[in-house]
Amino acid sequence: MPQTAASSIDQITLDRICEAHARLLDGQPGGQLARLNGQSLAGLSMVARNLRDADLRDCIMSGCDLEGADLRGARLAGARLNDGRLVRCRLEGADLRGCDFSGADLSASHCEGADFRELARSGSEHSAASSQPTCLDGASLSGSVLDNARLAGVSARGAKFDETSLAGTRFNRADLEGANFAGALMTATGFGSANLSDADLRGTMAADADLSMATTKGMRTGPLPDPPDLPDLPADTDHRTPQQRIDDHIKRVRTSGKDGSPARLDGLDLRTVEPLAAAPLTALQAVRANFSGLDMRGAELQGARLVGADLRRCDLREADLRGADLSGADLSHADLRGACLDPLTLGGGRELAANLSKARLRFADLRACDLSRAKTDGIDTSHARS
Repeated sequence: MPQTAASSIDQITLDRICEAHARLLDGQPGGQLARLNGQSLAGLSMVARNLRDADLRDCIMSGCDLEGADLRGARLAGARLNDGRLVRCRLEGADLRGCDFSGADLSASHCEGADFRELARSGSEHSAASSQPTCLDGASLSGSVLDNARLAGVSARGAKFDETSLAGTRFNRADLEGANFAGALMTATGFGSANLSDADLRGTMAADADLSMATTKGMRTGPLPDPPDLPDLPADTDHRTPQQRIDDHIKRVRTSGKDGSPARLDGLDLRTVEPLAAAPLTALQAVRANFSGLDMRGAELQGARLVGADLRRCDLREADLRGADLSGADLSHADLRGACLDPLTLGGGRELAANLSKARLRFADLRACDLSRAKTDGIDTSHARS
């Protein structure tokens, strides 16, 4: 909390400060760093403002509208953002120690590497030093990216972390009672000594998280209710490892079928295979396979059958997906910038359209990706960037 009474500024003054800060970042004359520490900005609007590296420490920002604001590297330690709107905010590397985000909406925000840990307050001659924990109670971070963020010791009771990306995120000692992590992506996610009582971890790969000494009374795991209608998988009688199958498939593509053999990867967990960037994987068969988090930039996946595949958080920039069948696939948080989803030209003047029917592209990056010639019946592109 602020150490002294905050002085208030109005919207016109705030706009001028934001504009001067933007000029500074652009290297234009008249630029000046936004130093708003300790000010009261309650209820004001900073929608889509560029406030990178701004000083907002101990600001009172209750009920502020910061939708789409760029706060990368900003100093917000001790700020009060309760009930604020921070949808699609950019908070990468921001100092958020000791902030009050209770009831705030941070849906689809980018918080990679942000610091949400407690804030140490130095004492005076009459008071001892203290610490101020970050509060996310009742906040919504649905669909946000929290990779490598530090949330040790936060209070996030009843907070929404559903469909978030949590690779390398640390929640050690956090109070997460009743929090919703349904469908979150967990890779090396740390919950050591955290309180996960009555938390919802359904639809996650909780085995990829560190739950050592965590309180898990009433915690829910297992599949999500109402799973998508996906095709049944045939029995897998291939004794080769997933990597061997992929290597043989690549060999077959490169030799035009003279060597190697086609890969059937239906239902397999492929997250430990070598990076597939620029890999020639034409006509790959991988129904309901798990590719989540893989680097597949520039991969050649023309005509691939990826029905119901888990491609969440995959890097598919510039990938060739002409004629690929991605019906029912989950591409949430995937990076599809520049990916080609045009029809695949076949012999005799025929074309095979890319199929994205009922695919999930929630929170995906679709910039420079043209879906106009693909089948998109029932597609979900909520909060996608385009």
